[in-house]
Amino acid sequence: MNHLSDNNSQNIFELKFDQIYNYPVCFTRDVFNISNNTLIKAIAAKNQAQAKKTLVFIDKGLINQNPRLLKKIVKYFEHHKNLFYLAKDPVVFPGGECVKNSWDHVHLATRIMNDSALDRHGVLVAVGGGALLDMAGFAAAIFHRGVQLIRIPTTTLSQNDAGIGVKNGINQYGKKNSIGTFYPPNVVINDLSFLKTLTFDHFIGGVAEAFKIALIRDDSFFLFLEKNCSLLKQRDQKAIQETIKRCARLHLDHIANSGDPFETGSSRPLDYGHWSAHKIEMLSEFSMGHGQAVSIGIALDSYYAWRHSLICRTELDRIITALNKCGLPVWSPYLEIMDAKGLLEIENGLEEFRQHLGGRLTFTMPHGIGRSCELHKMDFHIVREGISFLKKASFDLN
Repeated sequence: MNHLSDNNSQNIFELKFDQIYNYPVCFTRDVFNISNNTLIKAIAAKNQAQAKKTLVFIDKGLINQNPRLLKKIVKYFEHHKNLFYLAKDPVVFPGGECVKNSWDHVHLATRIMNDSALDRHGVLVAVGGGALLDMAGFAAAIFHRGVQLIRIPTTTLSQNDAGIGVKNGINQYGKKNSIGTFYPPNVVINDLSFLKTLTFDHFIGGVAEAFKIALIRDDSFFLFLEKNCSLLKQRDQKAIQETIKRCARLHLDHIANSGDPFETGSSRPLDYGHWSAHKIEMLSEFSMGHGQAVSIGIALDSYYAWRHSLICRTELDRIITALNKCGLPVWSPYLEIMDAKGLLEIENGLEEFRQHLGGRLTFTMPHGIGRSCELHKMDFHIVREGISFLKKASFDLN
């Protein structure tokens, strides 16, 4: 602590300290097999005096696709009860955006933690898609000002982006993620076997985030995605595993090395393509998945980048074609919705995006494939032309 004095001789005490965050992202298969020690390493501390009290919150959609999973989890914890034990049977929450569209599930989650007498040394294991992880992570962050959190993301999107980062929250006031915290997990465990039971939309949606990070960070990754479009659409296991691992590595590298992991500035490179995507999701009342909305946002921003000579026409065509070949959309009627004043609803979304990020309007654009730059003004005349362009391109491709 430094002791300072101002010109009025008033004492000022300045406190400065650093906080180090360190959490592994593990890749495994069949995490709840009693012989799999990944979760053991995540929860059990060396020389711990007693077994750790644990709660498991799990996605209903995951249970629907894996009906034996609940019994398997109970059996797993029973087998390892000398290291950790369930305070109660796994609690099933709705999957998808409905779980984070109100405070109701947060209140339920914190009540369960309270009724289970979970303290700050207890562990919450959240198993499911990105929306469930967002809600559970938010609840974990605010209960006792933070309990230990382990994420087990189970969708392509959550394994390569939403589930491995430091953000969580819920939707309020007609805006996505307007309430939340930055709260890093203790461990993230990506169980690749869960991907086999996903519906196609949930499986392929996460690939949009791979395109996002590739286009602004890694041209070789974009070439990989472009080359493997057909395999990804066919749910080829090797192709999707490589995609998830490379995408996760790039996201984690940005969080760790950007110098702004908790986004205190105005720059948000990882939100490339998201300013319109978030509004599209809200306009669709979340009938459109996040990954599909991001794909459309990427296509629209790529058109904008072309019109600003940041990428060439050949690169624009390659981006749109690759997204389409993967089974991702590049246009939606939601892009054309107007408000009562005749403005595009996504134009209103841009101001909501700025408010959410804070400070000066800043959005990331590709500057050639694999590199990025920042712009601070949006020309909606060009955006409208881009919507028409993508509408025609979508019909031509299909």
